[in-house]
Amino acid sequence: MAKIFEILKSDGRFSRLIEIVQTLGEDAMLQGEGPMTFFAPVDSAWDAIPEPNRSMILNDKQMLSHLIDFFTIGNHACTLDKLLAKNVVETLEGNRIMVRKTERGTQVDEALVLEGDIKADNGIIHALDSVPFVTLSQAFEAYTPSASE
Repeated sequence: MAKIFEILKSDGRFSRLIEIVQTLGEDAMLQGEGPMTFFAPVDSAWDAIPEPNRSMILNDKQMLSHLIDFFTIGNHACTLDKLLAKNVVETLEGNRIMVRKTERGTQVDEALVLEGDIKADNGIIHALDSVPFVTLSQAFEAYTPSASE
């Protein structure tokens, strides 16, 4: 088996995420000992962010670093069943995210889990269909020019 970073890199669905992680130098964390749980938005999740917000976010290293911490639960390799049992979990960023079953499937905040429980030597990956976290919408608001400008 491989570490989280190597699995993401070899999967093919996460090229944007890999590029972000490498740009930030966060690949060392995802190759660390763990255990950790990592929520990994697929490429189409990043593509779905409307322009110009996507460009601004992808060019803001501080924002991206916060997002990587939002995607990570430290010291625990949580399967979807464990996450659903807890219902609310805290990420490295310190924010709480909700994991629940809906008619669409298992959701992490508003993101749908496309594939869960991808095992790695240092944790578990859950592939998501969107970038789910509140920080992203806060970033949109911060970057969106007001109507008075």
